[in-house]
Amino acid sequence: MVKKRIFKYSLIMVFSIILAFSINLIYYFSTTLSVQDCRNYCLENTERNSTYFSRIGDGRYVEDYAYFIAANGDPDKPQEIFIFKKKFWGSLSFDRYEFIMSSTQSDKNEEDETEFGSIHFFTRNDAGEKETGATLLFFGANMGSDITEYEYTLKVGEKSNIYKKSVTRGEFVWFIKFYDLGNADKNNKKTVSDIKFYDSKGNLVGIY
Repeated sequence: MVKKRIFKYSLIMVFSIILAFSINLIYYFSTTLSVQDCRNYCLENTERNSTYFSRIGDGRYVEDYAYFIAANGDPDKPQEIFIFKKKFWGSLSFDRYEFIMSSTQSDKNEEDETEFGSIHFFTRNDAGEKETGATLLFFGANMGSDITEYEYTLKVGEKSNIYKKSVTRGEFVWFIKFYDLGNADKNNKKTVSDIKFYDSKGNLVGIY
């Protein structure tokens, strides 16, 4: 009788563990998005009427950010980006994401600059902690957005320098990333300003 009771309780415990495991796994898949789901979300919510979004990884985290930038669409509408963050199930990655935010949620209007888009936000590290410095992204579709170089003033602490660089190219899109802006370290506080955008002929086409 004792052995039967032990077996019965052990069986119940195993089933309980399997049930909890299954519920947790189902919850994970039901509350996260596949890469295709992310693309579908972009297509369903685009205000630029884009039909393709290029995926760019952030590269700073294990639970990384994925930036989906509109590669085409109405050139008279502002450039678009949708931001997602990778979510793990325990220590396992199934390349699943959660939606974070998009440029369509901003207060921009039809009269805003269409050559480039921008979005300013705070990322979270792999411990889930909000970074003290902000991330600033600039982006745009190659189609109808001939931005090739950019110039900016970088101030770190009391030191200030001007830099000119080429934009980074993705699949049909370009982008620029600034990290750790306005961080809490007063001695090394980093800011960028007077950002100028140039086309392939060297003409100034935008200022932020």
